[in-house]
Amino acid sequence: MVDIDELVQHLCSKGFNCQKSLIDEFKIVSVKLKIVDKPIELIHFLRGEITGLPTFFLSSPNDYGQLAHVSIDNDSSVDLGSICVNDRDSVSVNFAMPLLAIEESLNRHIAILTKAITDPKWNRHELLREFSSNWLGVCDFNSKKILLTSASGKLEEVEVLRSLPNYNHGVNSYHLAQSQDSELSAIASLYWNNNTSKRAKSGKAIIIPLMDVEPAPLKKEELKSWYLNALISVKPENRKLLNEQYGRWNSREYWIIFNVDVPSGKTWFCLHFQAEKKHSLPMTAEQMQYWKIKAIPLRLFNKENVLPRGGANLDLAYRRVALIGAGSVGGEIAHKLSSAGIENLDIFDKDYYSIDNLYRHILPEEFLEIPKSYGLGFQLQRQFLWSKAKGISEKLLSLRNRQKLMSYDLIIIAIGSPTHERLFKEYLIENEVDVPVINTWLEGFGIGGHATLDIPDSNGCLLCAYVCQETLARGLNSNLNFIEANQNVTTNLAGCGEQFISYGAICSAQTAIMASDLAIKYLEEKIITSSKVSWKGSDYDANDNSIQLTHRYHQFSDSLQIKPLYDEDCDACS
Repeated sequence: MVDIDELVQHLCSKGFNCQKSLIDEFKIVSVKLKIVDKPIELIHFLRGEITGLPTFFLSSPNDYGQLAHVSIDNDSSVDLGSICVNDRDSVSVNFAMPLLAIEESLNRHIAILTKAITDPKWNRHELLREFSSNWLGVCDFNSKKILLTSASGKLEEVEVLRSLPNYNHGVNSYHLAQSQDSELSAIASLYWNNNTSKRAKSGKAIIIPLMDVEPAPLKKEELKSWYLNALISVKPENRKLLNEQYGRWNSREYWIIFNVDVPSGKTWFCLHFQAEKKHSLPMTAEQMQYWKIKAIPLRLFNKENVLPRGGANLDLAYRRVALIGAGSVGGEIAHKLSSAGIENLDIFDKDYYSIDNLYRHILPEEFLEIPKSYGLGFQLQRQFLWSKAKGISEKLLSLRNRQKLMSYDLIIIAIGSPTHERLFKEYLIENEVDVPVINTWLEGFGIGGHATLDIPDSNGCLLCAYVCQETLARGLNSNLNFIEANQNVTTNLAGCGEQFISYGAICSAQTAIMASDLAIKYLEEKIITSSKVSWKGSDYDANDNSIQLTHRYHQFSDSLQIKPLYDEDCDACS
């Protein structure tokens, strides 16, 4: 622990006016200074160990008006403001030199305060940029949060349904504000509707877009005047609708949900009004006398908000992808593509989910004894609420239909059957199906995995990966493989019907991530030429099982690097 006397002496030696003191029996260091003739006092609470960037608090923060990056806890008995100078956990702190770490942090705190106090334009910009987090400072967290499914931001009536009783977690613990234009997948919508029937309606609700907004108020007592001021920024045509239509509703309860563009993007926030008797929407100071007003935490729940926050790409929602193979590799690919934002995913596989699959497949045991493709479609729609993934009980060779295939932007084959894959490729060539295809497969014993991207009208195709490097003619085995051909690589536990290739979930996931990355890069137009990619694992298990490895394996050093697929000796390309 830092010695308080030593800290005070160090800071004084650096020119700071500081002294030690106590607040509620906590040891503190008080630093006093002036910024443009305004007296400032910063408070540092001594900690037993420096685990993050040391913090300083602004004493009597309400004396300085609204300052960017200074948050005030109105419910606290201590009159201190928290100053945000950085994400504390993202900063690597020299905890071995605590005096220097505290000094460095103090300088950062003073710099941010100086900027906020001396530059009003910057201060306002930052207050608006962080409007959402500042709004939370006046929210009533004893009230249930509200979940809004709207995306348009237009003036509209919405229905608010109360949270379900005795729910403290999950979407059922929120009040639900449903917009007429909300769009969810079939599975998610069914789940949503089943639960909305159990919810009680909660007053009148309306979404109001604003043209401009002032920074969030500092205190809850300021909400009424702040709200009336916000109404000034309603467009004239919308204000007319409020006066002539929505504002004439009579209710004991109103929910007003605002949205407005701020420097960080569109922000949404909610006010809840409650009265003893029914009244119309409060639009003037006189009407406000009948109402109690609270700021309620609001969570926007539409794909324009949720998907980018999770790293997904909204543009991928309009791409159509066919995935053939719903095994351990295909299941992971389906999950990764859906998490990236692909909504229209058709999953083809006739195999049923069995107990043998449990330890290397992403599906839970509830889906045992149903087709893997159906289970994946259901699971993906349940997790990714805007996904339209669906399972189809068909195999690769039954998909040789030009019209159907041409409806996709990308086909991904994850079945590990080179004969079927080559037959399918021959069909694509003969019928001029110019849809890009990714073939991906996993080799046993943790030795590696591969993926090829075959883009029509680009140099390179799947058959380039079948050129024999010795004869330069087309062979029957991929030249990307790490395991020599014509070896028994299966494990047999209980007769011919129980043979399997030895690989685990980690290898499946590695191959799937690699193939998914290739797919997403193509769909985002970051890759425009036919490509190949492999990952190389260790040879421990292969050696233990006397498996012979290829020359490529021993020479390979380009794991996960995307390379050109083209082979000049490919008879199809040339």
